[in-house]
Amino acid sequence: MISLLRVDGRLVHGMVAVTWVGELKPNVLVVANDAAANDSFHTMTLKLAKPANVDMYVWTLAKAVDRLNGPKYKAKKIFITVGTIADAEALVSQCPEIRRVNVGPEVDGTKGRVTEGKVEISDGVFASPEEFACLKRIHDQGVEVFAQITPQMPAVDFTDFAKKFE
Repeated sequence: MISLLRVDGRLVHGMVAVTWVGELKPNVLVVANDAAANDSFHTMTLKLAKPANVDMYVWTLAKAVDRLNGPKYKAKKIFITVGTIADAEALVSQCPEIRRVNVGPEVDGTKGRVTEGKVEISDGVFASPEEFACLKRIHDQGVEVFAQITPQMPAVDFTDFAKKFE
């Protein structure tokens, strides 16, 4: 069972490893990111943040689709992180068990949090018109879409932040 797919430019860090994993209590944490999966150093650094009592995998998007749709992980409670809204859309379109998408902050490796040309959809969470179009396509598939930095902060539902793009 896939409990949540989270968009977070840092993929795995303290907030994900402690707060989100603590809230969701998954058996498996999947990082679906082509760049990280194809870079052994990046994979190693992500795994340094692996929470205790959780299996963690760093897969390409294609491998994530294959594994998430296969039988091996069906009985597991899975939490997925991706780096971009486009990656979230790619997984949702190919993995029908993804029913909830949480949008957190995207980041650029050289500039930090990306806000230029974007609309703040929740405290600290920004989306461009193109990213909003991806989120709308996800939402239109019947998937719950919301923006939220931490589980303790209020979630902003898709219908609420969609008003900012009208």
